[in-house]
Amino acid sequence: KMFHDALVPFAERRIIKMSDVINLEPTDTYNWIERYSENNVLTEESDKHVFNRYFFVDYENVNKDGLNGITKLSKEDCVKIYYSNSAKTLTFGLHRRINVSQAFFEYIKVQVPIKNAVDCQILFDIRDLAKINKEAQYYIISKDKDFDKAIEEFKAHNINVKKIIEVCNISNAEGKKQLKTPVNENEEDIAALKREAQVRSFFGSNFKEKEYTEHKEEIIMIILNAKSKQEINNNLMSIYKNEIVGKIYKQLKPLIKELPGREK
Repeated sequence: KMFHDALVPFAERRIIKMSDVINLEPTDTYNWIERYSENNVLTEESDKHVFNRYFFVDYENVNKDGLNGITKLSKEDCVKIYYSNSAKTLTFGLHRRINVSQAFFEYIKVQVPIKNAVDCQILFDIRDLAKINKEAQYYIISKDKDFDKAIEEFKAHNINVKKIIEVCNISNAEGKKQLKTPVNENEEDIAALKREAQVRSFFGSNFKEKEYTEHKEEIIMIILNAKSKQEINNNLMSIYKNEIVGKIYKQLKPLIKELPGREK
C-alpha cells in the first residue's frame, strides 16, 4: 500500500496506469535497466555494502548541477545516477569530480518506454534498500515535485528520505551549515573544456600520422585523465611499443609540463 500510494502523483500527473508499475515484482525491474559500478562492471545487484547515505540522482531532471558537492562525500556515501537516452552525457569537469570523490558511484540506465520510468526506478530502489538498511539517510536529487507525496509515505514508515536539488545542499537538509563546493564547479567544467580543446588542437597539429590518428581518442583521454607524467607513459605503453612511446612523450612535453613527475 505504501508504494502504491507513493506512486499516485506520477499516475495522476502523467496519466500512466498504476498496473504498469505497481504489479511488477522487484526482479522484473531488472529488464528495464543496466547497472554499472564505478569499475564499469555490468551488475544486477550492486548493493553489497551498507552505506550511511544514499544519493539517488534524477539526472534527466538536474543534470550535472545536481552533482555539485560530490567531492565532499566520503567512503560511507553511495551515489546512484539514473539516466536514460534523453540524458546520458557527462562533461569532462564532472567526470574528474567523480574520480576525485571518495563516494561509491553506480550508473543506472533506465530503458523502459514510459515517461516517468527514471522516477519510478528511484522509488523502487529506495523501497528495496530500506528493507535491508532502514537506518540510512536517503536523498533524492531532483526538482520534481511529484516525489513529495512519495517522500511523505516513506517518512510515515520511518524511512529517512529527503529531496534536495544539489548534493551540496545535504547539510541544509540535516540542519547544518551548507557544504562548500571546493571551487565553483561550473568554472571547473569551463576549465576542463578549455583543456580538452587545447589537447585536441595540439594533437591535430603534432600527430598527423596514421599510427597516431587511429588511436586519437585513446591518447587524448590518457592525457586528459592523467595525474602525473609517469601515468601518461604507462598508459601509452599499453598501446605502443617503447620506441613509439618515446616519440609521443617527447612531442607531448610542452603539453604536460605542469604535471608532476620527472622528465623522461
